Amino acid sequence: MPPTESQFIAKLKRANPSLVASWTKRQVKTAAARAGYQVSKLDGEAQRYARVSHNDAVPLPAGAEATLNTDNPELAKLQHAYDNLDVAATAHTQWRQGFLKRNLSLAWFRGDNAYVWQFRQLRNAAEARMYLTLLDVESRDRLGLLKRLEEDGTFGAWTFTYGNRPAVSRDLLDSVNEISYLDAQMGLSSIDGLRVLDIGAGYGRMAHRVSAGLPNLAKYDCIDGVATSTFLCQYYLDYRQVPDTVRVVPLPEYETLADAYDVAINIHSFSECSMEAIGWWLDRIAERDIEWLFIVPNTPHQLLSTELDGTMKDFSHLVEAAGYEKVDERPVYENDELRALIDLHDTHFLFRRKGSAS
Repeated sequence: MPPTESQFIAKLKRANPSLVASWTKRQVKTAAARAGYQVSKLDGEAQRYARVSHNDAVPLPAGAEATLNTDNPELAKLQHAYDNLDVAATAHTQWRQGFLKRNLSLAWFRGDNAYVWQFRQLRNAAEARMYLTLLDVESRDRLGLLKRLEEDGTFGAWTFTYGNRPAVSRDLLDSVNEISYLDAQMGLSSIDGLRVLDIGAGYGRMAHRVSAGLPNLAKYDCIDGVATSTFLCQYYLDYRQVPDTVRVVPLPEYETLADAYDVAINIHSFSECSMEAIGWWLDRIAERDIEWLFIVPNTPHQLLSTELDGTMKDFSHLVEAAGYEKVDERPVYENDELRALIDLHDTHFLFRRKGSAS
């Protein structure tokens, strides 16, 4: 009786394991092709579009690797304080420890990770798409921020250089775009003694860029519901030597926030929180004298939460209940032709406290 297929493979495997592996791969590829799929090994660039990555061309600053690790006692102390705080903002639906372990390399926190998607958002042809993004942002850079703010590629940021232009990154372009938008809509650069509340500040990229780009800044408070973010934010802003006008407020000290700000911002943060957490943050905003509220969600044209069961719910009514009405909504990248080529469709939402308009 001839051997069965499984017996033949077992015998062949004992005689020539590499031949069996090659045969198995061919069988898988053939089966996939019949189903309409192509199986191929990703090259180095393609892998960056599919996973967490960082650019190590710029070495870490002295002492960074020793400080930026999960065993740091300061981080452990901060995490303990957050864990013992009984507020809705610490009941995470996305930013839990498992998520952080999978999506963040602590020392390379400016790479492509949980904080800023770079290659993964662009998906393919990153260099070309980033150039189109630069053209779109540059067209509205009335403050000349692209000529004044620098990108040095530290802590793993992926950078792109075109001709004689200075290097750019998604961190830089997003920040310039957001500052330009707020300046056009509410005169951010012309407000004397500008006060900003940054909820979900992450590692502090916006605080760094605003403090470097706007001389009228009088106060910038960063707060976040994630202990790791607060830890990184304090480290990064100290590294950048931001002025004393910038402060990192740990969540357990949220009651020390100022009574008044000109604008509260939330960039890609509410979208990663539950309705309960978003409502808690909006209550903190409603308690204060804040005329403007700027929200950038993760979904175009909708304000959606992330619930524990994976569902997403519209939280626009919570914004209205906090006393705010929408005054503007427009694509993050405003040039219709370029946006179609970039294929990124995020939206800027700007709200104003009811009754504030003159």
